[in-house]
Amino acid sequence: MVFYVDTTAKTTAEKGTSDSPFVSLEQAVAAAYDRINRQEAPVKNGKPAPVSVFLCSDVYVEEAVFLTIPIKIIGKNTPVITFGENAGFVVERTSLEIIGCSVKRSERFTEPRTVPVVYGSNASVALNKVAIDVREGGDAVILRDSRMTCTDTSFTSEQSAQAVLVRAKKSTVSALRSTFSASGLMVLCFDFVKTQCTLTDTVCSLAAHYTGRLAECIGSTVQIRKVRCSYTSPVFGMMDAAIIADNASKVELPESVELTGFEEALVRR
Repeated sequence: MVFYVDTTAKTTAEKGTSDSPFVSLEQAVAAAYDRINRQEAPVKNGKPAPVSVFLCSDVYVEEAVFLTIPIKIIGKNTPVITFGENAGFVVERTSLEIIGCSVKRSERFTEPRTVPVVYGSNASVALNKVAIDVREGGDAVILRDSRMTCTDTSFTSEQSAQAVLVRAKKSTVSALRSTFSASGLMVLCFDFVKTQCTLTDTVCSLAAHYTGRLAECIGSTVQIRKVRCSYTSPVFGMMDAAIIADNASKVELPESVELTGFEEALVRR
């Protein structure tokens, strides 16, 4: 099942076809729910097959997009998905795949709530050639009992307070040829609790006023291959450690890891 979205299309039909596309992402998601509820969608292994949404233009999404059905968003000419305040993708017990898109959100500094731009619960999230950019608003990604894979993807967070890019609990995270950049009072790329993570050909840049770390791990397993991570601060010349982990965590740090601005690679606490 395939739908098309193009906010620049001049059509009154809005059927979701290439000739008469929807003019909002919300319309495509609603149509996908309707088809699946009417059992018109293809089935794979007893579950609905992912509904493909071709995004042909930039879109603005005011409210959160709640997903309980599998969705694949495919960008044409790298469109930008801009979320309104406190909005993002909420993926519950299903899958979300995004290919060739930018996802952006900018919050007011005075906004008290912290809502990730991607939230997964018992979900599968796959990002391929995606750029995620958040300004204020808190964590970029939160995972609970979920799986996330990133390939050729970038994460950027600019916060006035704490900046956390990926916070995961009882989940699996895999990144290949991806970049993670964050700035704020305190900066953390990865906050893991009982999570398995693999980082390959990954670059992390931390610009913190105070503390900045690659990862903090509790009961987690982290495998790092060919990773470069740098820390800069106007207050501290060096940070004590790139990774803080408890004794229950397993951290693999081969010689191919390049760390700048850290006194040590790993400290156990």
